Amino acid sequence: MTTTLPPSRGRLVIDEVEIIPLDIVPRMKRKISTGPLLYGDTGSWIGRPVLLRISAGGISGWGEVRPVNPWIGETAASVFACLRDFYAPVLLGRDAMDIERVLRACSAKLPGNLAALEVTDFALHDLVGKALGVSAHTLLGGAQRDSIPLEWSVGLADDKTMIDESVMAAEKHGIRYICIKVGPEEKIEADANVVKQIRKALGPDVYLGIDANMGYTPVGAVQLAKRIEEVNLTYFEQPVPPTHIDNLKWVYDRCNVSIIADESCYSPADAARLCANGAADVMAVKFYKCGGLRRGRDIATIADSFGLRANVAGTANGSYLEAIAGATLAAAIPNHAFGAEFVMGLPAIDVDPIVANRPIDVKNGHCNLPLGPGFGVELDMAQVGKLALDRAVVRKS
Repeated sequence: MTTTLPPSRGRLVIDEVEIIPLDIVPRMKRKISTGPLLYGDTGSWIGRPVLLRISAGGISGWGEVRPVNPWIGETAASVFACLRDFYAPVLLGRDAMDIERVLRACSAKLPGNLAALEVTDFALHDLVGKALGVSAHTLLGGAQRDSIPLEWSVGLADDKTMIDESVMAAEKHGIRYICIKVGPEEKIEADANVVKQIRKALGPDVYLGIDANMGYTPVGAVQLAKRIEEVNLTYFEQPVPPTHIDNLKWVYDRCNVSIIADESCYSPADAARLCANGAADVMAVKFYKCGGLRRGRDIATIADSFGLRANVAGTANGSYLEAIAGATLAAAIPNHAFGAEFVMGLPAIDVDPIVANRPIDVKNGHCNLPLGPGFGVELDMAQVGKLALDRAVVRKS
């Protein structure tokens, strides 16, 4: 059935879309149980962010996404092509105020491109927030808190590096949630040892979690949790592969800590299955898994309907626009758990060269509330031009 847009009544009609991949590599290069995150040499598109501008009525909304490879299947090149060839033509002529309708139209045009959908979602919220003169979190129901506790995710490395990084995060930045990468299961003894050392170095007042990124079997995950009972874990994130939900539930039933579902939870439908099966008590929301702010909010709402919680995950490594989107969602959902993970996109950790102002940052382990309008971010267009690997502009004909 063919649908038409409603008659013009103060509509914010999208008339131009611009896509710019950027040659920016984050300062922190990290490794997880499945291997190192990848970044190519200067001029490469591997591990690079893609900047998106959606314009309407003389206003521009911005979004940025850095696909995390090889953790997800989308790349900077695939996001660029998806936005240029599929989503931009869908966006043109539509009312940006109809955020949900526009996002559903994009997803229907080329399903499964969640990182591309994420950056489209970001730019629409920034655009509409600016048009209305409100913060992007207002479009999600408004702020539920005045500041956001943060989590530091410690990548896999040698013991000393991991211990030093944990101490730095706690002492320099006041972070009170430290999550330690573990796995694969063959190094269970080394994992247990470094977690114990980090607890000793941090003392009892820091909340400690571990994240296996699917690197353990159910039996191994329970064994690890029991070997480190003395450290008083707060949570265990995605201990096992997502293939069988019963395996995650088996671990959850045997570990006396919160279980965060990450790779098991891509969509609101995934969240509903996990909650209904009692397989985890916290849903990890990563924008490049779920497709942006609105889908992330939907996941949190489903968890809330079961009396469970959601956690804004994803480090936003080197990307301020991704970090402020994380702060927007973490501020808006009432059932946020633990600390939000976007700290590595904040200026105190890594200065994003394309950002001209910095309305949010980390202080005493917390991020202040973004106040907008939209995301409240101003870009340095001269820097954008210098760092652009390519540029595509799609206009209404």
